[in-house]
Amino acid sequence: MPAVRRCLRLLATILLWLGCGALAAAPAATPGKGQVALVVGIGAYQNAPPLPNPPKDARALADSLKKLGFQVELAIDPDKTRLEQAVKRFGDQLQGAKVGLFFYAGHGLQVSGRNYLVPADAKIDNERSLPFAAVDADLVLTQMETSTPISLVFLDACRDNPFSRSLARSMGTRSAAVGRGLAQIAAGEGSLIVFATQPGNVAEDGKADHSPFTEALLKNLAAPGLEVRQMLTRVRQQVKEQTNGKQIPWDHSSLTQDYYFLGPTTVVVQPQAAPAAQPKAAGVDPMAVQLSLWESVRTSQDPADFEDYLKQYPDGKFAAIARRRVAALKTASLKEREPAAKEPAAQPQPPPARPAAPVERQPAKASPAPPVAAPDAQAQAAFDVMMQGTATNLTVGTTAQVQFQLRRSGSGVTAAIRVFPPLYATGVLQGQYQGGQCLMQGWMNEGFLLKMAGACSAGSFSGQYQAESPGLVQQGVFRLQSRATN
Repeated sequence: MPAVRRCLRLLATILLWLGCGALAAAPAATPGKGQVALVVGIGAYQNAPPLPNPPKDARALADSLKKLGFQVELAIDPDKTRLEQAVKRFGDQLQGAKVGLFFYAGHGLQVSGRNYLVPADAKIDNERSLPFAAVDADLVLTQMETSTPISLVFLDACRDNPFSRSLARSMGTRSAAVGRGLAQIAAGEGSLIVFATQPGNVAEDGKADHSPFTEALLKNLAAPGLEVRQMLTRVRQQVKEQTNGKQIPWDHSSLTQDYYFLGPTTVVVQPQAAPAAQPKAAGVDPMAVQLSLWESVRTSQDPADFEDYLKQYPDGKFAAIARRRVAALKTASLKEREPAAKEPAAQPQPPPARPAAPVERQPAKASPAPPVAAPDAQAQAAFDVMMQGTATNLTVGTTAQVQFQLRRSGSGVTAAIRVFPPLYATGVLQGQYQGGQCLMQGWMNEGFLLKMAGACSAGSFSGQYQAESPGLVQQGVFRLQSRATN
């Protein structure tokens, strides 16, 4: 019996080791993915006139989504097989993802209340050929609604197209089953479905580089602090204005939580008592900020640009080079302004003075000194200048063009700022001027608070900016140059 018990203990030990080994060999769970997108643009139709804009729409939107952190698959002019394969891969990638997004630009049609996406090789002769030639939109929706808590679908596919007309002719008395535009779709829980125009209407392809719907979408997609349904309100208004009310985007939402493509930000700018190296900001590499400013001035021929750099970074990595550039540029400027040396002209000799009768000398009276105009301190401490330049968002990695009307009166400064599309925003800033530094802040029309700090003068304004809305921080650098002065 003791021998049996020893054997049982040995067997239990072996089984325990094997069990531990099996547990150690078990694969770790795949970490949840973030945001996944499939973007499709079809314009090179083989059996219909081509559409110029859908491929451009798809490429531009894919680029914007990548900058916003999406994992994107882009499909340009796929045939039916490639489109179905892309949808299948999309469904696989959605497993475990938090957000799924599908964008389609091209021809679409509705038959008997069902919507179909038309691939590049589609040839639709009759109703029987429809399931073999086109892709049912429900195929995509089913993949998404069963996989992710948030599903976003954008269909710029309501164009008036020849497939609908030829199909209606082939159906004879049943032609009424072929609808105009796309049919209304009820979104499943956690879904948002967006159409380029209202159900039963057709959308424009656009005369510019993008369709009216995609152009408005690109302008507003990265607006910070806008929940997706607020963003679509802006898209709807802009499309309505651009098409003179002919086209109004429509959506159906059953989202159960808020979603932001680019969330709000919270930022604080601390004023500096004297010019000094920029303080470290949370989430931003100070050296990256310094390098960005240096790259913007290093080829300049204006000494003021290098002086701006030295005000912010007196002991910076490029301070010695900046000082040499200031000295060299000022020396060259003085030489250009020096007049050529001229021989002094001979002065005519006055005639010899005649002796005059002696007169009784009167004590000389001191003549009053001529008045000297006092400098107008207010005029010296004021400027009103239009500036243009760039603002680089270090958080997202994008650069925007900026127009800036800067006004200084004494120690006070105000400004009107405009950020050009695609990152459109406008606002009014106020602040203080001290020691060559401007500290400003104000609300933008996008709903976030913008704060700017840096070296400012009648010739330039450069430094760091930070923007804040509820929930997100953005930081970056800006460089503005005067374009006209008063």
